[in-house]
Amino acid sequence: MKQLHGFAPWPVQLGAEFVHGGENNCVVEIFEKLKWPIKTLEWPDRYYFESDGTDNETAETAENPLRALHGLVDANTAEQHPDIEETHRLLAELPDTPWVLAGDEDKTETEKDSDQVVIDALEDRATAEVDCTALEWLTNRVKANQKIINLAESVYANDFGCSLSTMGMRETSIEQNCWRHGEEYILLSDGRTLGDFVEALGKGVDVRVNHVVERVVWEESDAGSDGKPGGVRVTVRDASSDASDAKNQVTSIRASAVIVATPISAQKIKHWSPHMNTSITFEPNLSHEKVTAIEKIQMSDAVKILLSFDEKFWPKDVWNIVCCDSYFPELWMLEYGTEETNKTIENVFKNSKPIGKHVVTIFACGEKAKEIAKASAESPSKKQEIIEKALDQLDGMFGGESSTTGETKPSRSRFVDSLIYPWSEVSSVGGAYTHPSVFAAGARLELQKGEYNDTLFFAGEAVNVECNPCMQGAISTGLNAARLAATNQSMLTNKPLPTNWGTEENFVESFRTR
Repeated sequence: MKQLHGFAPWPVQLGAEFVHGGENNCVVEIFEKLKWPIKTLEWPDRYYFESDGTDNETAETAENPLRALHGLVDANTAEQHPDIEETHRLLAELPDTPWVLAGDEDKTETEKDSDQVVIDALEDRATAEVDCTALEWLTNRVKANQKIINLAESVYANDFGCSLSTMGMRETSIEQNCWRHGEEYILLSDGRTLGDFVEALGKGVDVRVNHVVERVVWEESDAGSDGKPGGVRVTVRDASSDASDAKNQVTSIRASAVIVATPISAQKIKHWSPHMNTSITFEPNLSHEKVTAIEKIQMSDAVKILLSFDEKFWPKDVWNIVCCDSYFPELWMLEYGTEETNKTIENVFKNSKPIGKHVVTIFACGEKAKEIAKASAESPSKKQEIIEKALDQLDGMFGGESSTTGETKPSRSRFVDSLIYPWSEVSSVGGAYTHPSVFAAGARLELQKGEYNDTLFFAGEAVNVECNPCMQGAISTGLNAARLAATNQSMLTNKPLPTNWGTEENFVESFRTR
């Protein structure tokens, strides 16, 4: 969990910041075992509309103000609007897709649309080409209006980590059918962040940070050259700043089984981000099915824009805003730490530069994130233009009639500092997280199978079929891979595993003693 120190009185989260869903969630259950207090936040909290989408006030609009939403609107009110209701209905029911499931009682052969193809299962790789992007679906099949498309872009595609133009409908349908975690966002409180969670996960484990995996080699023979049993050898390069001796930079580790839980970008033949310098070589080559699956699962970009201020100029009860027709699709205002810890951190950095006491985080994914990342890298003036545009959007939300301060542009006089952080510039990741990908049906299931005679397994959010962009999804695949690897070794050594070993329940329970 990448954190930034010295920007605010608490460590600012540059990467993941929330736990998605409070139900059936092993991450939340671990928080409970550790007795860590949490906050539960409803999402979305607010909607923002720069334009009401009408050129003039019609009689219908005058009779029903919900027809013309404008400005900052609370979620309960906004979601009564017909366009917002229809957006949520469409993305929940997913009507008029290019496929219909065989045996669907609601869609018999005579009732289905003539251009729909009957498929056996959503995860069926044999019919993976029966798919389309969310933008194609909304535009050509559903015939949605532009406001609904804008809403779907900000509420759904941005949350999935992509754009509607790259969001695959088959995988979206799988996730919508399987999601069982609830819609709320979970946040640690009492000064804790997800960085503390990572430390708790790594307690008692030999974790080597700043080490880059370069090669994974299957030693198929019964014994290696040094007489030890064969297995998988991993070549690792020490990328820490103090590893100046070239001879000591590269080491190898042999194991009876290996679980690869890197970002999918590190496993691809070639990734789109020019900043990505992590690429794993597999020897011998992975099976054709594995390589194809890895290439089909896509990752786009994400960017966080951090704006710090010395005073709040937004209502105290606002924490998150989905922006439906603005340049930036989403933002939130969160504060971490207790008053005591924040004062301690503030004193550490007080002699370096001013520190804002409040932070607004703007979050954009997909093509919008790539556009922002490209512009910010071009020149300081382009980067400043992005910051000015962000401040303008905040002033549009909280200035003028909406102002709690009575000012037209309340952000400018309180502005302290800014940072644009594209995830594609992180050399070990090269982007956001994987998103529902077009023509990728069955790819994640393929990655759940063992390789190299069940001595190599894959894990991570990219491997999860049901909730791939989430931490609980990543953890569940890691547990599954560990269980498969351990079961295989147990059979070879004739040493049975403890009852329930490797299950989520067993894993969560292990934190009771930590």
